[in-house]
Amino acid sequence: MNNTFDSRRFGWYARKEFRENWKAYALALVAVLAVLGYFIYQEWGYLHSPFFDKGDYKVNIFRSLAIMIGLMTCVAGSYTLKAFSEQKRAFTTLTLPVSSFEQLLYAWIMTVPFSIGACYVLWKIAWSMALPYFLKDTPDLAFEKDSVFLVTNPYFSVFYFGGSAAFMWGAITLGRLNFLKTLGILIGIILLIFEWGQGMFFKAIFPNAYGFRTSGPVPWVRPILTIESTKGVFAYDIHSSFEGIHQVWWVLCVPLLLYIITFLKIKEKEV
Repeated sequence: MNNTFDSRRFGWYARKEFRENWKAYALALVAVLAVLGYFIYQEWGYLHSPFFDKGDYKVNIFRSLAIMIGLMTCVAGSYTLKAFSEQKRAFTTLTLPVSSFEQLLYAWIMTVPFSIGACYVLWKIAWSMALPYFLKDTPDLAFEKDSVFLVTNPYFSVFYFGGSAAFMWGAITLGRLNFLKTLGILIGIILLIFEWGQGMFFKAIFPNAYGFRTSGPVPWVRPILTIESTKGVFAYDIHSSFEGIHQVWWVLCVPLLLYIITFLKIKEKEV
């Protein structure tokens, strides 16, 4: 099959796939709704606890949206292409009268735009229903509107695009339990590069220091370095003129590279 795109053929393929798999998507949405319910319950419980101090406290409603989208994109990404790695379903999938590009495009649409849009709608409805009850008990309650978990944060989009691409690659490559396998590989890479590798790099630069504390091993948070040595404690928020290149690499290049690898793996299975 060539890699041309035909809208009519793609529409037929999308309807077929969605009719066969809508229950899996619905189950994933139920899971993210449970996560959202937990966050709302957690905030509600804190507001009514004896330790609540509304002085500087702001309800962070964006954290729940970020976690919902991240979870949904990973689950959908690990499911949409898994037929390619299962022998019983791979032959049927490969013989469909649809191009590899159209199969990848459908998986991407369900993993990214559909997942983000569905989670946003559910998040908006749920918080719209919950906020009146929050404000009824605490009328002057403030809400966080600028957070690292805000979905427009350029670094945090790595969580959506890079994560979705990684799980799409895992679905077509790792076979059964590909979600857990992909998750394990990502955790291993994070620990290796951002914990062990970063620690060795800092020790080489500061050989006399005996303690380092950095931000979490994630590419979307600017590193904050604290160095302990015999001369005292040095803390620094690392900021570089190369940060733009860093953003382009993580936000655009890494996801695009993984999408291309996934497409090539699909083409490889056609041979």
